[in-house]
Amino acid sequence: MNTVESKACRPGEFREIAKQAEVELAILLGIEQSLHLVLDWMTRDRGIGHKLSTLRFAARTFERHLTRTRVLADYGGYMHLITDANPHLASDVRALSAECESLQVSFERIMLRLEYVSPDEALAFGGVCTDLECHLEQVATHGKKEMELLQHSFVQEQGGSG
Repeated sequence: MNTVESKACRPGEFREIAKQAEVELAILLGIEQSLHLVLDWMTRDRGIGHKLSTLRFAARTFERHLTRTRVLADYGGYMHLITDANPHLASDVRALSAECESLQVSFERIMLRLEYVSPDEALAFGGVCTDLECHLEQVATHGKKEMELLQHSFVQEQGGSG
């Protein structure tokens, strides 16, 4: 009977976790927009000191929420539900996890450079900004893959053809 009850609860649990993932992603996208605003901000005769300060703040905020979404996905979140409900998708989940690890390492390098760049180093600052813009594009691509996998898994969980 416990098996039947857990399967009966599973679609509801799955929908709830999918909704949380949707909300967390919307928050992350809002923070990402903040980063884009700062990156697009063109400073005039005042140097880059103010932009650097604002970019550091926005990047730290993005980093915190990105870490939060990763923890939610990996621990008690939707990744284990995908593999539990659809074991044949385990290799896809592992591939996304490896890609996420790589993105995390890349972002940590960018953050380190951002922390140590001086307001007097306009060229180095420009390089960090360029790398951050590229990284944001990679994160967006990764996020789309993750949401597609979640949606694919949800359709299969509901009895669809996938």
